[in-house]
Amino acid sequence: MIFTLTMNPCLDRYVYVDELVVDDTIRAKKVVDYPAGKGIDVSRVIRELGGVSIAIALVGGENGRRLEEMLDKEGVIYSSIRVPQETRMNIILETSKGQYRISMPGEKISAKKLQIVLEVLNALVREGDVVVVSGSLPKGVAAEFYTGIIFSLKQWGATVYFDADGDKLKAGLIGQPDYIKPNLHEFQRLTGKHVSSREEIISEAKKVIEIHELKGILLTLGGEGAYFISQEKVLYTKTIKVPVKSAVGAGDSFLAGFVLKKTEGATDEEALRWANAAGTAAVMTPGTRLCRKADVERLIEKVEVERIA
Repeated sequence: MIFTLTMNPCLDRYVYVDELVVDDTIRAKKVVDYPAGKGIDVSRVIRELGGVSIAIALVGGENGRRLEEMLDKEGVIYSSIRVPQETRMNIILETSKGQYRISMPGEKISAKKLQIVLEVLNALVREGDVVVVSGSLPKGVAAEFYTGIIFSLKQWGATVYFDADGDKLKAGLIGQPDYIKPNLHEFQRLTGKHVSSREEIISEAKKVIEIHELKGILLTLGGEGAYFISQEKVLYTKTIKVPVKSAVGAGDSFLAGFVLKKTEGATDEEALRWANAAGTAAVMTPGTRLCRKADVERLIEKVEVERIA
């Protein structure tokens, strides 16, 4: 079974307007809500691609109920940990001149609820299961929370994919996940170096893998493609050129494609092909609609994977 853990989920509310005018009434042409949060996005994509996962998330209030209703509608299986705090809502203003994203921090979560997260994982996860731990943490929760969660999952025999940034990524690595999925900016913050060439990227990735005993790193470079790097091999796949409507969720779609196919028994090369197709398909849809299965299946024939080492 594949599980995803989203500690700080949200509703993404897209408000479509012609333009922003200071001190004037701005009338919305359309308002669309999407369930969001990195782990939730991974589960949504797995469902879209025909797989099964269970999305574990902290949800509360009316926004939390709306999020659950939307997951129900999409057919995503979830296990909610109810909290008294309202699930945060991000506001995205779509205008003719561009997009404005207002990200809310979320409310503080009690230590008791944090303990329940660990108890729920312990009750559900079994040896051989796959767990995707990703995203930000609620206000006031130390980055080291991820250290304990990942360490526990590894002790229980799960395969752990980890996707976070900054101090959270560094803390989670101490728990020794199997795979991490940074983008280039996150990877540079992790290493403290501005790497850009292929040689520099591979060299620094190998160091991170050795230090933290990782099975592999999935490194996305936006329009420049993506790498899968392990001690044994280096794979590269270039970006497919498609019309871009929104880059939101592309990284989560990429990770979902890889996790699903690896769990089904695919090789690293084949899983990377699906990851590329899913990530590319996600940028073709507006808002946080993520990828569509038909687009992924059409794009997969165009994906090439090169073995560098």
